[in-house]
Amino acid sequence: MPVRRDPVDEAARRARHQLERALDEVRLRRIVAGVSQRTLAQRLRCSRQLIGAMESGHLHDIGAIQLARMGAAVGLDVPIRTYPSGSPLRDAAQLRLLERFREAIGDAWTWRTEVTVSDSPDDRRAIDVVLANATRRVGIEAVTRLTDAQDQVRAFILKQEAAALECMVVVLADTRHNRQAVRDAGATLRPAFPGMSRSTLRDLRAGRVPPTNGVALV
Repeated sequence: MPVRRDPVDEAARRARHQLERALDEVRLRRIVAGVSQRTLAQRLRCSRQLIGAMESGHLHDIGAIQLARMGAAVGLDVPIRTYPSGSPLRDAAQLRLLERFREAIGDAWTWRTEVTVSDSPDDRRAIDVVLANATRRVGIEAVTRLTDAQDQVRAFILKQEAAALECMVVVLADTRHNRQAVRDAGATLRPAFPGMSRSTLRDLRAGRVPPTNGVALV
């Protein structure tokens, strides 16, 4: 049985690898440009020994700002970006939301949690829950607080397309904030998730795939 790797430890491993690669690129660029470690150190106002330690990989905790300064000094831009990489840590509120949703739809479906959207090792996104019966699947994304509807809707749709799911349901905590957020985000939310809460829950409770994507407040 394969050992499940901790996503936080995996993130640290990837970061170390990316840092080593970036430092290699900076070192090669410095050499090609004919810049000595001493000259680079003077430009960065640090010691030559520090530059040598960083380039040789003896320092494992180089700050992003220091790395960006090193890159800029030899003509390289070092961007910092974030990418979806799977499910975040679940808090107690999200777990309670999923439990309420499960109670609302009963036992008509088999549950699978944190289902990866594709077989690609480079795609670490996951869907919170996939409901399955004999032949069909429904994706579930649980949201305790709807904040940026445009970005959240885009992320849900991209997951749905990548996982080839015929239906996706956004499960929202039934709070005053979320009810108002759904109304405010109607122009963004409704075209992609037109199904109403009661009809969506009724279909799922009966073991049916809703005819459209939908939002369910529970």
